[in-house]
Formats: sequence, structure tokens, C-alpha cells
Amino acid sequence: MPTMIAFRCPHPGCGASLAESADGTGLVCAAGHAFPFAPGTRIPVFEDAPAGSSEYSIVDAAAIHDNALRWLFATFGTDEATLRERLVARLRLRPGQSVLVTGAGAGNDLPHIAEKLGGQGSIHAQDIASQMLLAGAERCGDAIAAMGIDIRFSVCDATRLPYGDAVFDAAYHYGGINLFSSIERGIAEMDRVVKPGGRIVIADEGMGAWLLKSELGRALIANNALYAHQAPLALLPETARDVTLSFELHNCFYVIDFTRGDGPLPIDLDVPHVGRRGGSIRKRFAGQLEGVDPALKEALYREAERQGVSRVEFLETALRAALGR
Repeated sequence: MPTMIAFRCPHPGCGASLAESADGTGLVCAAGHAFPFAPGTRIPVFEDAPAGSSEYSIVDAAAIHDNALRWLFATFGTDEATLRERLVARLRLRPGQSVLVTGAGAGNDLPHIAEKLGGQGSIHAQDIASQMLLAGAERCGDAIAAMGIDIRFSVCDATRLPYGDAVFDAAYHYGGINLFSSIERGIAEMDRVVKPGGRIVIADEGMGAWLLKSELGRALIANNALYAHQAPLALLPETARDVTLSFELHNCFYVIDFTRGDGPLPIDLDVPHVGRRGGSIRKRFAGQLEGVDPALKEALYREAERQGVSRVEFLETALRAALGR
């Protein structure tokens, strides 16, 4: 049985454990930060998008989104279940693992993820729009729990997740990250809460660069400006390993999947170069000195060559002698 993943206070600089309030209406931390349960539920609301601030935070948002999805899959001639199965497969889930789903919306991906967990494990589903998240909880929460999965929902900002570090086996996001207040922070938070070796999958509108100026590409962008987004590879954390970029829906939705690494890349910066210049990557990058007279530099190069040593070795020898080392 996997360890239950507890919520942590997302208040800036806090991160303390949360407990149910004395009156049972929400969660509180020792520092006094309080977060209510959504009315009629035990779903904590850490941060909720203002009502009416987007198409996801209005009455009947889930039903409206359903209609948009029907249009999407009819337009691209793709079966929704097959697409979601392909995306979830990139997580490489095993029974008993824990999964975070950011931007879960109305929960369309959750049953596919639950099936991969083999009747054990946990799913934490998050969205900043309570209208969508609560609809998702109502639609599939009980069914997933009946499969033996510990299913938790929360209304919060994906750029300030209410979890400790390295607690999930995987994190998943499909659709919505283009609208995050900070895409970079959203990716960084997914990376932060996943264990080393865990998998992260991110997908959203964003066509291949080769389509941007085509008539088809321009038509799609005119219909929905989000198609002009490019896959945010430059925003991935340094810990990303085995990164793959691919496209779905006829090259109009990017998919990034990667494994969270542990520690720095295993690149040896101190392997010496063989040749006239000499040195190493570290020396050439971190050991650069101030400029000198060009004629003196050329004389130094000639003398190093005459002595049969590299320029770096010649300089280091001269500097050590001058410093008495």
C-alpha cells in the first residue's frame, strides 16, 4: 500500500503540514494559514480562479468544454480515447504508483491513468478553476475510488503546488499549460514534486514550426491563437533527462516527456584537451583572465610552442612561479 501523500501549505515560505480545522470546514497549518473545503465536499481550495475570468471558471464550464472537445476530435479526425491512451502510456506507469495530474479539468484523463495503476496507487488531480475541477470529481471520483485507487482533488495554482518535494512517481499535464501565469514555473513545480527517476508528460496546443506559415497553420491560428505556441523546451529544468519532443493531432499539439534526473549531468569538465591551447572545459570557462597586450599574447604563444607545451600549461607555470606556488 503506497504511503498517503499529504497536502502541504502552499503559502510562500511556509510548506508546513496541514490538518483539518477544528470545525471540519477546511485545512489549516500551524502558522495559521487556512484553506476551506469546496461547499459540500472535502476538496481543499488553496487558490481559485475568479468566477468568469476564463472559459474554465464559468457556470457549466465542463459542459462547454465537452462541446469544444467534440469539435476538436471531429476536426482532427482522432479518437479521444486512443489519443489519451497514447499520452498516458508515456508515463510508463506501474501498479501502486502515485501520479499528479495538473490542469485536470473535468477529469477526462483520470480513468485512463487509473487503469494503468492496476487497482492500487494514488492520483492527485489539480486545477485552478473550481468549476472544472469539481465537475471532474463528480464525474469520475467515485468510479476511480471503486477501482482501489486513492483519488484526491484540490483547487490550487499549478505554479504553487501544495506538496512537498519528490513525493510523486509521475506527473502529467494535457491541455492548459499555455495559459499558466508562468509556464516555466508550472514545469518546475511538476519537476519538483516528482521523485528522481519519475516521469513527466506535458502536452498542449502548439504546432510544428514548419506549419506556422502554411495556409493550414495560419487558418488554425486565426481560429485559436494557442496553436502558434511552440513547445517550451527552453523552459525545461536542468534535471530533465531522456527528453522527447513529439506531436499529436496532425502535428498541431506538442508532447514533451522526460525523466527527472538526480544530480548534475555526468559530464567531466576536467578532461584535458590535447593540442596547442590545452586546458579543459572548466579552465577555459571559469579560468579566463584579463586581456593583455596583443603582441605579448603572440609572444607567449610562440614561446609555448617553442617549449612544446600547451598555452594553458605555459601560463599556469608562469603564474605559479610569479605567485610563489
